[in-house]
Amino acid sequence: MQIPDSIENSIFKERNREKILSIAKNIIKSKCVSIYIFGSGTSYHAGLVSTYWFSELANYPTHCELAPEFPYLIEPIIAKKHVAICISQSGESELTIYSAKKSKEKGALVIGISNNSSSQLAKITGDNSIITEAGPEESILATKTYLSQLSVLAALAIDLAFLRQKITLEKYNQIWKEFQSVPNLIKSALPDIHKEILKIAPFFKFSRNCFVIGAGPDYANCMEAALKLKEGARIFSQAFSTAETPHGPITLLSDPRDAFVLCIIPRPEATSRHSDIIKLIKRLEKKGVTILGIKNPNDFIKELEISIDIPKCSDFFYPLFSIIPVQLLVVEIAAIQNNDCDRPIYLSKISKL
Repeated sequence: MQIPDSIENSIFKERNREKILSIAKNIIKSKCVSIYIFGSGTSYHAGLVSTYWFSELANYPTHCELAPEFPYLIEPIIAKKHVAICISQSGESELTIYSAKKSKEKGALVIGISNNSSSQLAKITGDNSIITEAGPEESILATKTYLSQLSVLAALAIDLAFLRQKITLEKYNQIWKEFQSVPNLIKSALPDIHKEILKIAPFFKFSRNCFVIGAGPDYANCMEAALKLKEGARIFSQAFSTAETPHGPITLLSDPRDAFVLCIIPRPEATSRHSDIIKLIKRLEKKGVTILGIKNPNDFIKELEISIDIPKCSDFFYPLFSIIPVQLLVVEIAAIQNNDCDRPIYLSKISKL
């Protein structure tokens, strides 16, 4: 419920708005040829979603890698011609810190995104540190900080696109105008989404497995959805790209009694992605699979057994809305199962912030 304020504070406070624009200018000055993004868990997923924004809007070759894989995959090749964006909620994640330090030693421009201004990551990245002002994340599961990280990365991509002259001033202002409406749209939609989740959560209380399906940036968001279902609802869940689902995963849905499919369905205007997932939904529906769809309110899909509508928005901002029903679903399934989703067994936080 604090997500709208978290986004507002992280993006639209004057000092944060100026900081993000300043860092975008530093990226331009660096004359880098590509961007690498590093993080673990939820932070990695935020970075993965943003690769689509940096690639599609700003036309920057962008790659996101797990921080634990940095020494093996990226450390041998990272150089002055690269930008490294290191993301950590606490700013104290050991392997993300390692990625930042080594990238800096190799001459790359290193940018830090964390929720802690006194963290190691903030100190290493100095003036190129962006602090998400989400406030303390009391739950072990990152929810509002995930949305804050996504928002910061979206803002950076928008500014880069304009500075690189990949979008016009008119388009730039149009995107920012929509961005300014996001916190209020989320705030208005939360009560209705929560009400719908309370109705449907009992249907999933015995589910032991979930397949989370989407394409493009939705696929990256599916990975975060799958993580939340595992952490908080203790449901084994796995994300799959829409087109990859028939190549293996679909065989595990031959007995749908203890499994369901969660689909993040793009707007109908996203023609190919939308038609592909509708074809898959029709195929799964014939098998008797329980399907939960997260979708645009003006998209009527008769094959959907259960669906949750999110506010109307452009494709660019879709990931900021589509993850919220999953977060609420996790809370309510955990409550039905009498599990503490804020402090799941075997999990701990690096830092309270």
